[in-house]
Amino acid sequence: MRILMVTAELAPLAKVGGLGDMVASLSAALAARGHDVRVALPLYGDLDRAAHHVAPLLKHPPVPVRVGQEVRLARLHAQRAGSRRVKVYLWENPELFGREGIYAGAGGGAFPDALSRAAFHAAAALALPAVTGWTPQVIHCHDAATALVPVYARRWYRHVPAVAGAGTLLTIHNLAYQGVYPATQLERTGLPAEMAVYPGTLEFHGKINLMKAGILEADLVNTVSPTYAREVVADEELGCGLAGVLRSRGSRFSGILNGADLDTWDPARDPALAAPFSTDAPAGKQACRAALARELGLAAADGPVAGFVGRLVEQKGPELLLTGLDGLLGQGLRLVVLATGEERFRTRLLAAARRRPGRIAFVDRFDEPLAHRVYAGCDLLLMPSRFEPCGLAQMYAMRYGTVPIVHRTGGLADTVVDAGRPDGTGFVFEPYTAAALRDAVSGALGLWRRPERWAELVRRGMERCFSWEASATAYERLYASLAPGD
Repeated sequence: MRILMVTAELAPLAKVGGLGDMVASLSAALAARGHDVRVALPLYGDLDRAAHHVAPLLKHPPVPVRVGQEVRLARLHAQRAGSRRVKVYLWENPELFGREGIYAGAGGGAFPDALSRAAFHAAAALALPAVTGWTPQVIHCHDAATALVPVYARRWYRHVPAVAGAGTLLTIHNLAYQGVYPATQLERTGLPAEMAVYPGTLEFHGKINLMKAGILEADLVNTVSPTYAREVVADEELGCGLAGVLRSRGSRFSGILNGADLDTWDPARDPALAAPFSTDAPAGKQACRAALARELGLAAADGPVAGFVGRLVEQKGPELLLTGLDGLLGQGLRLVVLATGEERFRTRLLAAARRRPGRIAFVDRFDEPLAHRVYAGCDLLLMPSRFEPCGLAQMYAMRYGTVPIVHRTGGLADTVVDAGRPDGTGFVFEPYTAAALRDAVSGALGLWRRPERWAELVRRGMERCFSWEASATAYERLYASLAPGD
């Protein structure tokens, strides 16, 4: 099949979180299975063109792209990556995308022209097939930043031969981020005013909502784990105001669990680690643990090391971690936090690290090689997420011999089996309280003091296979229901 991926992120070119990893991994897995996969994303101002082999396609003149009542020029670039099977196209427009950042600038605030950026990206992506002479059968869009694609495709491209026959799929990576804007900005989309008035597909409590429109206008909608798909239609809070909208799609809304990039995340071949290790040769795990402690200034001790890797936002549960911090440390843990995010959480973690030198190491930056070393050097990974559409950290942790402690929600419930079961791979707690997290840590420490039982738990986690094969097969089934024959 011919598949066009439309995304705001693509690792390693442009990445904020798991979305960039997912699109890159799924695209590669589909291409390896013989599909013709092409990716469209904006050319961001801080993208290192030389490092990623991005160059303009000079044979294509700039393309006029409609953004509301304005016309902006887009110049097509491509990644020249040798043997890479996936073709990556990037549209350049310096006025909208020539700055640093994907969703927000260095100060953290969302771009004031974010809606114009989304409109440009959607229109440019839909122009790509005609410009390149390639006709997709499926257009796969990711999250609210691309949710205008199915809207534009249905309204403006029904009679454009290069696009008209393509089915659209919208994948929701996190329903909490919906692309909600004041109704006064509607003109930036170029869409008619009635769409922003009930029962218009964009209307959302007096504002406009890109995710809502995408859900209603895409041919199919899915999210990134089966449990999260059930949660967001059954729980109004987790549905973030769109539970009813998702319910209205019935069987056309589903959940497919993300896979993990097992080539990049392989402790037996990871160049970031102090020593390689595997289930057959586990000794290197101890060397990684000692090296991490030295690198981050953790005190030498016999107790386990716990890690937290992620964003300091309410979804990820830093409040739960901070509320119960004294109780966790009182059980003998040393804690590594590698995270960036909201100042209220950052300030409290900095203060805690100053009070507990050698017991808490807080690294306030995004550092992927260090993330590899944290997964390899810790004994436990704490993931007290309030909700989690899928999550990749728990998959990486298990592959690196680190036992996850997770809240029973979303993709965490789909991937971590509680240690109380014979096939257990981690510790799953509920309800969502600091006391429940503390009790889960107590249970983990009790098992950690029984080395043979602990080694069995670690081995089962390392042997879990979270490859993209099963996920790619599930996406193929969705595509097959959309793709027209040749």
